[in-house]
Amino acid sequence: MIANANAEELKRETEEIFRDCGDLNYRTVFSGNKKIYAFNFGNFSGRDYISENIIKPLTMYDGKLEKDEDFLRCVSASEAKEASGVSDIKKYLLSGFCVIFAQSGKDVISLAFSARNEATRAPEEPDNEIVVRGPREGFSEKAEDNAALIRKRIKSEKLKVLTVNAGKYTDTGIKILYLKGVADEKLVNDIKNRIENMNIPSVMDSGYIEQYLTGGKSKLFTEIGNSEKPDKVAAKITEGRVAVIVDSSPVVLTVPYLFAESLQSAEDYLKTPYYATFIRIIRFVSLLIALYLPAFYVAVMEHHKNAVPAKLYMKMTESRADVPFGIFGEMVVILLIFELIREVGIRMPGAVGSAVSIVGGLILGDAAISAGISSPPIIMVASLTAICTFILPTYMNSTLLVRLVNLAAAMAFGMLGIAASLAITLAVLSCKTSFGVPYMLPFAPFDKEGMNDFLFVLPKKAIKHSERELKY
Repeated sequence: MIANANAEELKRETEEIFRDCGDLNYRTVFSGNKKIYAFNFGNFSGRDYISENIIKPLTMYDGKLEKDEDFLRCVSASEAKEASGVSDIKKYLLSGFCVIFAQSGKDVISLAFSARNEATRAPEEPDNEIVVRGPREGFSEKAEDNAALIRKRIKSEKLKVLTVNAGKYTDTGIKILYLKGVADEKLVNDIKNRIENMNIPSVMDSGYIEQYLTGGKSKLFTEIGNSEKPDKVAAKITEGRVAVIVDSSPVVLTVPYLFAESLQSAEDYLKTPYYATFIRIIRFVSLLIALYLPAFYVAVMEHHKNAVPAKLYMKMTESRADVPFGIFGEMVVILLIFELIREVGIRMPGAVGSAVSIVGGLILGDAAISAGISSPPIIMVASLTAICTFILPTYMNSTLLVRLVNLAAAMAFGMLGIAASLAITLAVLSCKTSFGVPYMLPFAPFDKEGMNDFLFVLPKKAIKHSERELKY
């Protein structure tokens, strides 16, 4: 109800606000002697739904329409809200509601009925998180559906959902999910305040929120996890993490994020602990290979020739006899070419991207060796490094930068440079925190119980640890 207002003036003011908006629909509805104005936005609102559940009941109603309750009794929409002014009318129209208002004495009755028409896709298995065994559902672009997928898995009244909006022009809906009594309340309030205080024109994806949750600072190693699988996010919520769902994005954020999570997979808990342990060790070794294999090769060839058998060293030296470049420059160029091939494969359509990867990886590599531009050992090292990089997608981007630093250190100081780089990396990671939680937990600080679910998956103990709450 808008007190001391005129429906005709309110109609003109609404039309003035949305001047030149050709998709704004307006209709005058007569119910007895009552003149009702109805506004909605084109296909953003369901035309059939509005006609059947709002317009038709109003025109056929033979009772009096003098109060909000009369309209609510007449209209059969699933959701109704009271618009207390022009700002509310604007907000609800831009959210897909159908807004009606009518004169009632000296006041204006103004109500907004949910009529949003959304084309959403069914929950499908995410291409980036394919599992052999486990749930196949994935998040979609609708925040309400994503929250419902988590609610389906966590049937508890302690699962709380806070709704905030961000973006000056997009006014994007954002949902914050957490378990009350398990998640840290200070963390929840901190996330909520940071999102509410965001002063940006638009929020098109959860990546926008991720940048602001980290304080606007660029982080080499991410402090925020993300996933497209409801079961994975639900499991993290039960451990005390907070999930952030952004409307129009299928990627849900989780905070805090720890280094150990990059080695873990939801599928690990569906396999035998011994095989899961083996796979985690493979992932960890792959991370070391991706970071240090090129640097180790350069250090051996330039500074530590006696570190490998003489016959192997002679073979590697002979293979480089016709290469006109230094080993450091050759390694950097080949690694960058592989990154270029990877980027092209990602950006191009599926079939074309696969063809480009095959052509670039096989034909280009073979041609480089035949032309004397590169040597076979360099191609092998770069290929193995590239393969190992894909095993841990979370650190795919940061691994490249750390690898180049390790290469420079190996070229300048040999094994000593690699050791120094490793020590600095470990020191930085050990001092790092993710929203108040040590980033390297349970390794640093050392947590005996937590180590049961770090590299080694011990029966029962791992499951017990996975159900523990995070210590803030």
